[in-house]
Amino acid sequence: MLAPLCLVAVAVAVSRPALLSSPTCSAVRRAPHACMAEGIKVDVRMQPKSSVALDIDIPEAVSKAVHAQVLSELGKTAKVDGFRKGKVPKEALIAKLGMERLKLATFEQLIDVAMAESGPQVPLQTCGDARLVGEVEDLAKKYEPGKPVSFSIEVDVIPQVPLEESMYEALQVSVEKEPFNQDAYDKALLTLREQNCDLEEAEGSYQAQEGNQLLIDMAGFSAKPDGGKGEPLPAVAGGEGVELHLKPGKFMPGLVEGLIGIRAGETRDITVTFPQRSSVPQLAGKAAVFEVSCSKVQRRILPEVDDAFAARVKTGMSCAELDEKLREGVEAESESNFRKAAHRKLEQALVKALPAEFEVPDTLLEQVSKDRFAGMLADAQQRGASEEQIKELITKENYARYLKMTAPMSAIQVKADFSLKEVARQQGLSVSRDAVEDELVSMQAQAMQRGEKFKESEARPRIEAQRGRRAVRLEPSMTLLGALPRVGADGARDGARLAAGGSSSEFEARVTLV
Repeated sequence: MLAPLCLVAVAVAVSRPALLSSPTCSAVRRAPHACMAEGIKVDVRMQPKSSVALDIDIPEAVSKAVHAQVLSELGKTAKVDGFRKGKVPKEALIAKLGMERLKLATFEQLIDVAMAESGPQVPLQTCGDARLVGEVEDLAKKYEPGKPVSFSIEVDVIPQVPLEESMYEALQVSVEKEPFNQDAYDKALLTLREQNCDLEEAEGSYQAQEGNQLLIDMAGFSAKPDGGKGEPLPAVAGGEGVELHLKPGKFMPGLVEGLIGIRAGETRDITVTFPQRSSVPQLAGKAAVFEVSCSKVQRRILPEVDDAFAARVKTGMSCAELDEKLREGVEAESESNFRKAAHRKLEQALVKALPAEFEVPDTLLEQVSKDRFAGMLADAQQRGASEEQIKELITKENYARYLKMTAPMSAIQVKADFSLKEVARQQGLSVSRDAVEDELVSMQAQAMQRGEKFKESEARPRIEAQRGRRAVRLEPSMTLLGALPRVGADGARDGARLAAGGSSSEFEARVTLV
């Protein structure tokens, strides 16, 4: 369960960080809250996108009490010439600190007191930080110490999903069954032939071509600014008797391309740049020069597909058995793709079944888009994008553009997560609290390693929703409502059901194959 709204912690989010770290404010915030919250009024206004506004009215009695407490606490630590610490008169303290500074400290303390009181009055499941409506400095300037004051706080809340069992128990979608993927079969077979190929040494002055194999000795050096060889690289970046298949993308970018045309007995210097994601972190993105000596150039001869080849793949296996195994693998991949496609269609249909006015909070939408953005950057690094190219992508303008572009997809994902969590709740499926806590701890540790801030108020609802999603799974079945047979070799129609996994309480959603 999420904790009810507690604004003592939230006050940090609605105040200016610089003020919180100042001696004046830190002294006040160390002060305990007196029993001064009586009479504070909190009204809740529903806002668009699953958020609420808390309209808070501070009565005169509370305003006076907080103002007096702030003066008292500041007087204990303030240094004013001519007075002992803790014995500074109110007028001298105000003159020393300035009325504007004092008003700001009092107003921030009022936010703390009001937010602490609003928790018991208005128990809400919140996500993300609370937001003060208006600038704290501007509001503090209008505040008159000891007088009543009003302000508003906005905060995103976990949406209540308007989902009834009747909305999904007869849900139907159409999913196309993929034909046998001959390309995947051919690629798998080619991979096996390449792994079990024969090597034939080229003679004379034969120049290596793409697809050949080399036997080389290679030593790596850091690249000097002029392109020459610098200090030797760690031993992991080289070696003797290395077998290198001349296939682009097989090794680091540039190395294979630089060895096309090499002859046995020849030595070349090849300049390369290590990928951003390298198995040796200290070499990531570094320019290097490899001194490569070639001792052999070999042609790779692919074996014929027959029983002898099958026996090389696995002792005692026949060609027919190998064919069957390959087909089983391709069919398993096709079945997995079918499951994913059917589940996506069911999720989309479930989201479409929701009322049009159902909205999810911006906090969660931005978090999903942020994760997508991080994934996009990781993919770019994996593809070999340079550090400069990555930096060009990470700008406020690009991020804002990406958020806008991905908002519809993120909304569908968040709505699906919460809808499936609601389905799991209605079907009596529980999400393990220990599993949620363990995942939170793991995510926090990962964030600390990356030097990033971790917000439990954002992470917890997403983890709970995603685990609710996983509790409900798509399950192909022999029959569905006694009507649809399983797909066979003859292409018969199949069915699927959205099943409450691991529970005797199941509901079904029809999937009609076309």
